[in-house]
Amino acid sequence: MLVPLVAAVAIHPCRSPLPRGPAVPAPIVLSTDCGSFRMGRDGNVERLPRHWLARHGGGTGRRWGSQLELRPARDGRMVVRRRGTLVWRSTGFHRSDGGVAFGPHEFAYASYPTGVYLTDLERPERLVVAGRGLYPVGFTRTGELLVAARSTITVVSRDGRILRRYRFSAPSGYAFDAAGDTLFFVTRDDMLAAARGPHLRLVRRLSTPAGSMSAVGGLLVFLGARDLEVVRRDGRVLARTTWPTGSSDSGVSVSADGRSYAFRVSSARRSWAAVYVLRAGSERADVAFRGRLGPSGCAVDANLSWHGRFLLYDSTDGTLAVLGHDREAVDLGALARALPHLSPAERATAAWESDFRR
Repeated sequence: MLVPLVAAVAIHPCRSPLPRGPAVPAPIVLSTDCGSFRMGRDGNVERLPRHWLARHGGGTGRRWGSQLELRPARDGRMVVRRRGTLVWRSTGFHRSDGGVAFGPHEFAYASYPTGVYLTDLERPERLVVAGRGLYPVGFTRTGELLVAARSTITVVSRDGRILRRYRFSAPSGYAFDAAGDTLFFVTRDDMLAAARGPHLRLVRRLSTPAGSMSAVGGLLVFLGARDLEVVRRDGRVLARTTWPTGSSDSGVSVSADGRSYAFRVSSARRSWAAVYVLRAGSERADVAFRGRLGPSGCAVDANLSWHGRFLLYDSTDGTLAVLGHDREAVDLGALARALPHLSPAERATAAWESDFRR
């Protein structure tokens, strides 16, 4: 009697069945090395088409030159291409330290140890600010280049002339609000200053700015190791808080209405982490999530993003959850681990679907 042989067909890991997740307040997009997946509000998971992220993502995130790519040549020249086609090549040989900025038909880069170079992508580059430790912050809408040093911001015109220099308090730093085309910094006598190119306006004296400054969601955030202060652009304080132990390690996420501020604090030994939410008008931050930190390689970091009053918490140690005010956290860790992946060490990343371009 002949017994038929049944050949076992191995299923490619990326074609394995999709898991089902818990109910969530809004659709979430998750990504692994097998592609991208959409989880609906009911927890149903479906595969997204190939290259979905490329079509719906934010790209480079640059205001100008979003299609330009910097590809240093083997001979040490700086090369800018667009879709593989050469746009511009430097005449000199430069050692780039990673600081670059694209502007309206302009390009600037820092080269150690000489300084910052500027070009209109048609003519050769020229050295506009000499020195070490320089960084091209960005361009204004009218084409002025902002170059940062340890405690100075230099404003450079399109033709390479130095228009103005601003001195700022090094502990507070500076913040360039690209959407508002405004550079904010704190002077050495604790005045909040706002500059548009070479035009300076002193806003308001600050009491005791806490930590380094950043521009987030139309607000100014001063984040220190154990203190946080949220300030309006007119210098008025919206909220401030402190915490007794641990240090902030994820930056601050501002809700769409500008009234809630989320941040994470972890222990010095990285053994635990807590997500806090501070409300406008308050000096007390509420704990939205607390847990132990798992292994995460060289660094521990987290992404916090708002959707209405809900917060998506995505940590590099694999913790993934939806947090809501007065609601128990929705754990998405098991779902993320069950998604198709090629590498056993692969960690899924997640974002609200509403964060992507339509």
